[in-house]
Amino acid sequence: MSKVADLQKAQQAITHPGGGLFIGPALLGAIDKALAVPRPAGNPGAIRERAKAYAETAKAYAKASTDLGEVADNRLPNAWTGSVAENATQSIRALANELSVSQKSLEQAATELNAWADNLEGAQSTDAQGVTALENVQKSLAHDAFDMGKAIAAIEPANTAVGTRISAAQRAESSGTHAASMLNQLAARARTERAGQGPIDPLAALVLANEKGPGGGADGDYILTDGQLDRAKQFMSVMNGTDQLAFQKLLSDAKSPEEAAYLWKALAAGHPVADVQQFAALIHPHGDDPRWLSEHLVPALGSDPLREESTTQATGLTYKGTTVLDGSDIYSQGSVNDCVAASTVVASLKIDPVTMLQLTTGNMTDVPGSDSPEYFKQRLQQLFIGQYQQGQLADGGQKVYPENNGGIGPKGNTFLANQNLGKATGSTYEYVNLDTDDDRRAAVTRIEKALDEGKPVPFCAFDEASKGGYHQMVIVARDGDRLQVYNPWGQSVWVTEDQFIHNSINTGGLTGDAKINRPYGAELPK
Repeated sequence: MSKVADLQKAQQAITHPGGGLFIGPALLGAIDKALAVPRPAGNPGAIRERAKAYAETAKAYAKASTDLGEVADNRLPNAWTGSVAENATQSIRALANELSVSQKSLEQAATELNAWADNLEGAQSTDAQGVTALENVQKSLAHDAFDMGKAIAAIEPANTAVGTRISAAQRAESSGTHAASMLNQLAARARTERAGQGPIDPLAALVLANEKGPGGGADGDYILTDGQLDRAKQFMSVMNGTDQLAFQKLLSDAKSPEEAAYLWKALAAGHPVADVQQFAALIHPHGDDPRWLSEHLVPALGSDPLREESTTQATGLTYKGTTVLDGSDIYSQGSVNDCVAASTVVASLKIDPVTMLQLTTGNMTDVPGSDSPEYFKQRLQQLFIGQYQQGQLADGGQKVYPENNGGIGPKGNTFLANQNLGKATGSTYEYVNLDTDDDRRAAVTRIEKALDEGKPVPFCAFDEASKGGYHQMVIVARDGDRLQVYNPWGQSVWVTEDQFIHNSINTGGLTGDAKINRPYGAELPK
């Protein structure tokens, strides 16, 4: 049990010490249990020293990044021209960006550590007050334990004192958990290290890990997620020699670092080299057009970048500026009970450029108009329905949509999670019940870890008030303690982890008037 739970148990014994002559001894025993719970552990001073070291290192990284940026822009030797200069510039800028990301990560880590130190120090001070108050009650009652009047009078101050200790323990636990969560997220940004420990040379890994799509920010919107860097490296390390040479040739023939990054992304999504070669042939004519690559391989699809996390509005699902799911257009998820398929499909498209290319172009990249929004919607509808039918069969159904439109159960949920997300992330998913706040709190820890590794998390929820409206959605990203939830009705909304834990996910209008607010099950990577 946690310190909070142990103190709450002791508080229960303090407020209900029984009756009769033995109230005093029972109360003293309960106070002993409350005092036996360890105080909040940790050294705020040592934590602040670590924060100071991080901040100083961040300053050094900032200067190095600025100096390298100036070299890339103004100080390359004149003899370096053409592709040589271009490659050198890319490499130096990638190194400058890597240092800049490290600088910001260290600065944020220092901020988190200082906040943790302040909270821990405050918790320890508050706890000391509670301990002193409990000890005073203990001393006052020690020689008069069988005085019923004094024993009854001592219950309230003892209860207040243990309540003070509970508040301190809660502050220490919550601040420590928050600090660990944020530091884990920052540690996941060590991108170049992930790519540079395999058969690819370190400089190429540096460029690859830092490649962004058009409009990418200073430390976000990377083409490759952290998990994809790991996955592709793992695949390359176990390839036979023929496949490894074939894939490395695809990388060397790429017209741009962006094209190479998408090839790496296709490999990470679990596609064999032969399929990646076919994919490469389709995108190679556009390999030097980063905007074309981005629009056809990673369109936003309603899951906007983390810079949108502060929005209070639902973000609609669009393609090329056209609404994809609007309730009355070519296809509305709301009229078919395929939310399980629709949510996992859209989540998988963010990490599988091969399937996305098939949806955006029909693999007819040289046919004008093949990438129109209308064709995209039709292909998306066909994919949703096909996945829905597969999920029904996996669930044990004898009849499938359109004959049976009854939705999909847990077995089908897990099947589609593994088929759509497991293949692209290398994880096996399992269905976990979320019956209580404690269940959801425990799940949030696993959800955070999954999202930091680039693994979406589908979950099921219902309207707690009406006991209806059962629906599956998917968590696709996180920023601190905020989770980005995609609703296959065609929109995404940011919710806090606290809202997820305490059945308030409809805050912000995620499911509108349906008021689906209580998560009751999730597909979590093992």
